[in-house]
Amino acid sequence: MSVSQEQKISSTSTLKDDQTPQKRQFQIQNLLKRKDFKSVVRILQTDKKSRTNYQKLKYQNQEYHVGQNLCIRGDNGSEYVAKLIKVVKLIDNEDNCLPFIKVQWYYRKTELTGLPKDYLECISENEVFKTNELDYIEIESIIGLAIILSYEEYDKIEELNENVYFMRATYFDQKLFPSFEQWNKVCLCRKPPNPDLKYVFCEICQKWFHLKCVGLSQDQASKLKKYICPDCKN
Repeated sequence: MSVSQEQKISSTSTLKDDQTPQKRQFQIQNLLKRKDFKSVVRILQTDKKSRTNYQKLKYQNQEYHVGQNLCIRGDNGSEYVAKLIKVVKLIDNEDNCLPFIKVQWYYRKTELTGLPKDYLECISENEVFKTNELDYIEIESIIGLAIILSYEEYDKIEELNENVYFMRATYFDQKLFPSFEQWNKVCLCRKPPNPDLKYVFCEICQKWFHLKCVGLSQDQASKLKKYICPDCKN
């Protein structure tokens, strides 16, 4: 079982405080089937005897601590990234143990909405954006640890390991901060750098340029001993 994309949007279940234990348990079972874990937690966490919070957990021989970043498997097989905020163990009316983790989502390129195409072209496949969206999900959704670096740290890595990402902006309430216009710009096109693309370095002005923007193929660039950009040639 794993986290569904729908969980990231909202939880609209109606919770009733005056239910009998039997009706309450029936509602919990229905919510679990729908993977509405946020509502399950809301129902059960009102009873302090049925709730325990932890700072760490062990899953598949790996120990995870609150504050660490995780790779999460979605129902559709996609991989998501989130920060571990809380580990919660709940006990339902039939004494079943229900362990969950509370996470804060990072969005990846494919999850951003409303951005112009030329913005998306400057965003890496390994770039993440911290959001203000929180969810409760199953522990079984955890794939492993994620490493999130700054752009500068990421750009210095020659051989990337799996589950390594970088972040240079947040995405709160569908707005980038700092804004796209405030990001560092490179090349003749004056766009933010995307480490997924190929660049060539000018020996004179010490700046980077997209191969496409300066009319070079990857093969041509690899044979250059020294490159001088169009501005420096003039």
